[in-house]
Amino acid sequence: MDIWNSIKSNYIFDLSRSEVEIIGSYNLLQKNVINIDEAQFQLYTPYEGDRINLNVGFEEFIDTHENEGHSSLEELRTWIREKAFNLEKESISFVSKRGILRSIGYSLYKPNDDWSFKVCRKDNVLYLSDDRKDEVPTEEYLRKASYWGINFERIITGKADEDDILSYLVAKLIIGDFQCIVAGKTACNDEDGNFMEIKTANSRYYSERINRGWLQAYLCGNQKLLYGLRDQKGYVKADEIKVEDVAEVPNKYQWQGNWSASSMLGFIESVLKYLQDNVPEGATCSLRQNNGRYLLHLECENQVFLR
Repeated sequence: MDIWNSIKSNYIFDLSRSEVEIIGSYNLLQKNVINIDEAQFQLYTPYEGDRINLNVGFEEFIDTHENEGHSSLEELRTWIREKAFNLEKESISFVSKRGILRSIGYSLYKPNDDWSFKVCRKDNVLYLSDDRKDEVPTEEYLRKASYWGINFERIITGKADEDDILSYLVAKLIIGDFQCIVAGKTACNDEDGNFMEIKTANSRYYSERINRGWLQAYLCGNQKLLYGLRDQKGYVKADEIKVEDVAEVPNKYQWQGNWSASSMLGFIESVLKYLQDNVPEGATCSLRQNNGRYLLHLECENQVFLR
Protein backbone atom coordinates (compact mmCIF):
# COMPACT_ATOMS: atom_id res chain seq x y z
CA MET A 1 0.00 0.00 0.00
CA ASP A 2 1.42 3.38 -1.01
CA ILE A 3 0.84 5.82 1.84
CA TRP A 4 2.70 8.93 0.64
CA ASN A 5 -0.36 10.50 -0.97
CA SER A 6 -2.30 9.93 2.26
CA ILE A 7 0.09 11.93 4.43
CA LYS A 8 2.16 14.30 2.30
CA SER A 9 -0.06 17.34 2.84
CA ASN A 10 -0.46 16.95 6.61
CA TYR A 11 3.00 17.69 7.99
CA ILE A 12 2.63 21.31 9.10
CA PHE A 13 3.48 21.07 12.80
CA ASP A 14 3.52 23.38 15.82
CA LEU A 15 6.75 22.68 17.74
CA SER A 16 4.96 23.44 21.02
CA ARG A 17 3.12 20.13 20.50
CA SER A 18 6.34 18.19 20.97
CA GLU A 19 8.50 17.69 24.03
CA VAL A 20 11.09 15.21 25.21
CA GLU A 21 11.97 14.04 28.72
CA ILE A 22 14.92 11.81 29.62
CA ILE A 23 13.62 8.99 31.82
CA GLY A 24 16.63 6.67 31.93
CA SER A 25 19.86 5.48 30.37
CA TYR A 26 21.98 2.40 29.78
CA ASN A 27 25.34 1.32 28.41
CA LEU A 28 26.06 -1.25 25.73
CA LEU A 29 29.21 -3.30 25.36
CA GLN A 30 29.30 -5.89 22.59
CA LYS A 31 25.51 -6.03 22.46
CA ASN A 32 25.16 -6.75 26.19
CA VAL A 33 23.19 -4.32 28.30
CA ILE A 34 25.30 -3.12 31.21
CA ASN A 35 24.90 -0.55 33.97
CA ILE A 36 21.18 -0.02 33.48
CA ASP A 37 20.91 1.69 36.87
CA GLU A 38 24.16 3.68 36.77
CA ALA A 39 25.08 4.24 33.14
CA GLN A 40 28.53 5.70 32.49
CA PHE A 41 29.07 8.77 30.31
CA GLN A 42 32.13 10.38 28.80
CA LEU A 43 32.88 13.94 29.91
CA TYR A 44 33.26 16.68 27.33
CA THR A 45 36.33 18.87 27.68
CA PRO A 46 36.78 21.80 25.25
CA TYR A 47 39.61 21.13 22.79
CA GLU A 48 42.71 23.19 23.55
CA GLY A 49 44.83 22.63 20.43
CA ASP A 50 44.93 24.64 17.20
CA ARG A 51 43.43 22.04 14.88
CA ILE A 52 42.52 18.36 14.76
CA ASN A 53 43.79 15.96 12.12
CA LEU A 54 40.97 13.44 11.79
CA ASN A 55 43.02 11.18 9.52
CA VAL A 56 45.26 9.83 12.27
CA GLY A 57 44.62 6.10 12.64
CA PHE A 58 42.64 5.73 9.42
CA GLU A 59 44.99 3.05 8.02
CA GLU A 60 44.07 0.72 10.90
CA PHE A 61 40.36 1.53 10.76
CA ILE A 62 37.93 -1.34 10.20
CA ASP A 63 34.40 -0.06 9.67
CA THR A 64 31.75 -2.45 10.93
CA HIS A 65 29.30 0.43 10.40
CA GLU A 66 26.61 -0.74 12.77
CA ASN A 67 24.32 2.23 12.94
CA GLU A 68 22.97 2.69 16.47
CA GLY A 69 19.67 3.87 15.12
CA HIS A 70 19.15 0.62 13.25
CA SER A 71 20.45 -1.72 15.95
CA SER A 72 18.29 -4.21 17.79
CA LEU A 73 15.27 -3.08 19.75
CA GLU A 74 15.93 -5.81 22.31
CA GLU A 75 18.17 -3.73 24.59
CA LEU A 76 15.44 -1.08 24.89
CA ARG A 77 12.87 -3.75 25.67
CA THR A 78 15.29 -5.11 28.28
CA TRP A 79 15.42 -1.66 29.88
CA ILE A 80 11.61 -1.49 29.90
CA ARG A 81 11.40 -4.93 31.59
CA GLU A 82 14.16 -4.25 34.12
CA LYS A 83 12.61 -0.93 35.11
CA ALA A 84 9.09 -2.43 35.20
CA PHE A 85 8.02 0.50 33.05
CA ASN A 86 4.26 0.30 32.52
CA LEU A 87 3.62 1.25 28.89
CA GLU A 88 -0.17 1.15 29.27
CA LYS A 89 -0.19 3.27 32.42
CA GLU A 90 2.06 5.85 30.75
CA SER A 91 -0.16 5.90 27.61
CA ILE A 92 2.73 4.88 25.34
CA SER A 93 1.78 4.32 21.70
CA PHE A 94 5.22 3.60 20.14
CA VAL A 95 8.55 2.07 21.18
CA SER A 96 11.45 2.73 18.85
CA LYS A 97 15.15 3.33 18.48
CA ARG A 98 15.94 6.90 17.46
CA GLY A 99 17.35 6.01 14.04
CA ILE A 100 14.02 4.80 12.68
CA LEU A 101 12.22 8.03 13.54
CA ARG A 102 15.19 9.97 12.16
CA SER A 103 14.97 8.08 8.86
CA ILE A 104 11.26 8.88 8.61
CA GLY A 105 11.88 12.56 9.28
CA TYR A 106 14.76 12.74 6.80
CA SER A 107 12.73 11.03 4.07
CA LEU A 108 10.68 14.19 3.67
CA TYR A 109 13.79 15.78 2.14
CA LYS A 110 15.76 12.67 1.09
CA PRO A 111 13.41 10.59 -1.06
CA ASN A 112 16.37 8.78 -2.64
CA ASP A 113 17.23 7.00 0.60
CA ASP A 114 16.36 3.32 0.66
CA TRP A 115 15.23 1.93 4.01
CA SER A 116 12.73 -0.42 5.62
CA PHE A 117 11.78 -1.55 9.08
CA LYS A 118 9.30 -3.76 10.89
CA VAL A 119 6.21 -2.60 12.76
CA CYS A 120 4.54 -4.91 15.25
CA ARG A 121 1.46 -4.17 17.33
CA LYS A 122 1.38 -5.97 20.65
CA ASP A 123 -1.01 -5.09 23.49
CA ASN A 124 -1.92 -1.96 21.51
CA VAL A 125 1.68 -0.66 21.50
CA LEU A 126 3.49 -0.36 18.18
CA TYR A 127 7.14 -1.48 18.19
CA LEU A 128 9.41 -0.25 15.40
CA SER A 129 12.46 -2.40 14.74
CA ASP A 130 15.26 -2.68 12.21
CA ASP A 131 17.98 -5.25 12.88
CA ARG A 132 19.90 -4.69 9.64
CA LYS A 133 23.45 -3.42 9.48
CA ASP A 134 24.10 -0.53 7.15
CA GLU A 135 26.32 -1.21 4.18
CA VAL A 136 29.97 -0.45 4.77
CA PRO A 137 31.15 2.33 2.40
CA THR A 138 33.55 1.10 -0.26
CA GLU A 139 34.60 4.43 -1.78
CA GLU A 140 37.73 5.86 -0.18
CA TYR A 141 36.28 9.30 0.55
CA LEU A 142 33.11 7.85 2.11
CA ARG A 143 35.19 5.53 4.29
CA LYS A 144 37.26 8.50 5.39
CA ALA A 145 34.17 10.58 6.11
CA SER A 146 32.80 7.76 8.26
CA TYR A 147 36.10 7.49 10.13
CA TRP A 148 36.38 11.26 10.59
CA GLY A 149 33.06 11.30 12.47
CA ILE A 150 34.05 8.39 14.70
CA ASN A 151 37.53 9.78 15.34
CA PHE A 152 36.28 13.29 16.09
CA GLU A 153 33.98 11.98 18.80
CA ARG A 154 36.82 9.94 20.32
CA ILE A 155 39.12 12.94 20.36
CA ILE A 156 36.54 15.32 21.83
CA THR A 157 35.50 12.89 24.58
CA GLY A 158 38.95 11.44 25.25
CA LYS A 159 37.62 7.95 24.58
CA ALA A 160 40.28 5.34 23.83
CA ASP A 161 39.86 2.95 20.90
CA GLU A 162 39.46 -0.04 23.19
CA ASP A 163 36.91 1.76 25.36
CA ASP A 164 33.97 1.84 22.98
CA ILE A 165 31.18 1.58 25.52
CA LEU A 166 28.06 3.08 23.97
CA SER A 167 25.92 5.29 26.19
CA TYR A 168 22.20 5.50 25.45
CA LEU A 169 19.48 7.81 26.68
CA VAL A 170 15.90 6.60 27.09
CA ALA A 171 13.40 9.38 26.54
CA LYS A 172 9.67 9.88 26.64
CA LEU A 173 8.97 11.71 23.40
CA ILE A 174 5.71 13.46 22.68
CA ILE A 175 4.93 14.22 19.05
CA GLY A 176 1.47 15.67 18.72
CA ASP A 177 -1.03 13.08 19.96
CA PHE A 178 1.56 10.32 20.39
CA GLN A 179 3.73 9.40 23.34
CA CYS A 180 6.77 7.31 22.46
CA ILE A 181 9.63 5.62 24.27
CA VAL A 182 12.80 6.29 22.27
CA ALA A 183 16.39 5.23 22.87
CA GLY A 184 19.33 6.92 21.19
CA LYS A 185 23.06 7.32 21.66
CA THR A 186 24.62 10.23 23.47
CA ALA A 187 28.29 11.04 23.01
CA CYS A 188 29.02 12.62 26.40
CA ASN A 189 27.84 15.19 28.89
CA ASP A 190 29.36 18.54 29.78
CA GLU A 191 30.31 19.87 33.21
CA ASP A 192 26.74 21.11 33.71
CA GLY A 193 25.28 17.66 33.03
CA ASN A 194 23.95 18.45 29.55
CA PHE A 195 23.96 15.47 27.22
CA MET A 196 25.66 16.12 23.90
CA GLU A 197 25.37 14.94 20.31
CA ILE A 198 28.71 15.16 18.46
CA LYS A 199 28.92 15.34 14.66
CA THR A 200 31.20 16.53 11.89
CA ALA A 201 30.32 18.31 8.66
CA ASN A 202 32.07 20.00 5.80
CA SER A 203 32.30 23.65 6.84
CA ARG A 204 30.71 24.73 3.55
CA TYR A 205 27.53 22.78 4.24
CA TYR A 206 26.91 23.54 7.91
CA SER A 207 23.66 25.38 7.22
CA GLU A 208 22.38 22.33 5.35
CA ARG A 209 23.39 19.93 8.11
CA ILE A 210 22.31 21.75 11.26
CA ASN A 211 18.60 20.84 11.14
CA ARG A 212 19.42 17.20 10.41
CA GLY A 213 21.73 17.17 13.41
CA TRP A 214 19.02 18.84 15.46
CA LEU A 215 16.49 16.08 14.73
CA GLN A 216 18.97 13.36 15.69
CA ALA A 217 19.87 15.13 18.93
CA TYR A 218 16.31 16.11 19.85
CA LEU A 219 14.61 12.74 19.45
CA CYS A 220 16.33 11.16 22.47
CA GLY A 221 16.86 14.22 24.64
CA ASN A 222 20.39 15.44 23.93
CA GLN A 223 20.51 19.08 25.08
CA LYS A 224 23.65 20.18 23.21
CA LEU A 225 24.74 19.68 19.61
CA LEU A 226 28.46 19.95 18.88
CA TYR A 227 29.71 20.16 15.31
CA GLY A 228 33.30 19.95 14.16
CA LEU A 229 33.44 21.83 10.87
CA ARG A 230 36.11 20.18 8.76
CA ASP A 231 37.71 20.83 5.41
CA GLN A 232 37.79 18.30 2.59
CA LYS A 233 41.09 16.89 3.84
CA GLY A 234 39.78 16.02 7.29
CA TYR A 235 41.12 18.90 9.40
CA VAL A 236 39.07 20.77 12.00
CA LYS A 237 40.28 24.12 13.30
CA ALA A 238 39.66 24.78 17.00
CA ASP A 239 37.61 27.89 16.21
CA GLU A 240 35.44 25.79 13.87
CA ILE A 241 34.05 23.67 16.70
CA LYS A 242 30.52 24.92 17.34
CA VAL A 243 28.27 24.06 20.28
CA GLU A 244 24.56 24.75 19.83
CA ASP A 245 21.67 24.57 22.30
CA VAL A 246 19.31 21.99 20.83
CA ALA A 247 16.27 23.96 22.05
CA GLU A 248 17.39 27.05 20.12
CA VAL A 249 18.25 25.48 16.76
CA PRO A 250 14.74 25.46 15.16
CA ASN A 251 14.34 29.23 15.51
CA LYS A 252 17.99 30.11 14.98
CA TYR A 253 18.36 28.11 11.77
CA GLN A 254 14.78 28.02 10.49
CA TRP A 255 14.72 26.74 6.90
CA GLN A 256 18.51 26.72 6.62
CA GLY A 257 19.37 24.47 3.69
CA ASN A 258 15.60 24.16 3.04
CA TRP A 259 15.27 21.80 6.01
CA SER A 260 12.56 22.62 8.56
CA ALA A 261 12.50 21.16 12.08
CA SER A 262 8.73 21.54 12.32
CA SER A 263 8.13 19.86 8.97
CA MET A 264 10.26 16.84 9.92
CA LEU A 265 8.37 16.36 13.19
CA GLY A 266 5.07 16.89 11.40
CA PHE A 267 5.97 14.25 8.83
CA ILE A 268 6.94 11.79 11.58
CA GLU A 269 3.61 12.44 13.33
CA SER A 270 1.74 11.81 10.06
CA VAL A 271 3.51 8.48 9.50
CA LEU A 272 2.93 7.39 13.11
CA LYS A 273 -0.76 8.20 12.78
CA TYR A 274 -0.97 6.14 9.61
CA LEU A 275 0.72 3.20 11.31
CA GLN A 276 -1.56 3.44 14.33
CA ASP A 277 -4.64 3.45 12.09
CA ASN A 278 -3.52 0.63 9.78
CA VAL A 279 -1.40 -1.91 11.68
CA PRO A 280 -3.71 -4.48 13.31
CA GLU A 281 -3.13 -6.07 16.71
CA GLY A 282 -0.94 -9.17 16.48
CA ALA A 283 0.40 -8.42 13.00
CA THR A 284 3.90 -7.68 11.75
CA CYS A 285 4.15 -5.11 8.97
CA SER A 286 7.00 -3.70 6.93
CA LEU A 287 7.30 -0.01 6.14
CA ARG A 288 9.77 0.86 3.43
CA GLN A 289 10.82 3.71 1.22
CA ASN A 290 11.68 2.86 -2.35
CA ASN A 291 14.97 4.15 -3.67
CA GLY A 292 14.57 7.20 -5.86
CA ARG A 293 10.82 7.59 -5.51
CA TYR A 294 8.46 9.51 -3.25
CA LEU A 295 6.81 6.28 -2.14
CA LEU A 296 6.25 4.73 1.26
CA HIS A 297 4.84 1.21 1.27
CA LEU A 298 3.16 -0.66 4.12
CA GLU A 299 2.74 -4.43 3.87
CA CYS A 300 1.37 -6.58 6.69
CA GLU A 301 1.44 -10.27 7.56
CA ASN A 302 -0.09 -12.23 10.43
CA GLN A 303 3.09 -12.99 12.32
CA VAL A 304 4.32 -11.35 15.51
CA PHE A 305 8.08 -10.83 15.78
CA LEU A 306 7.95 -9.92 19.47
CA ARG A 307 7.45 -12.46 22.25
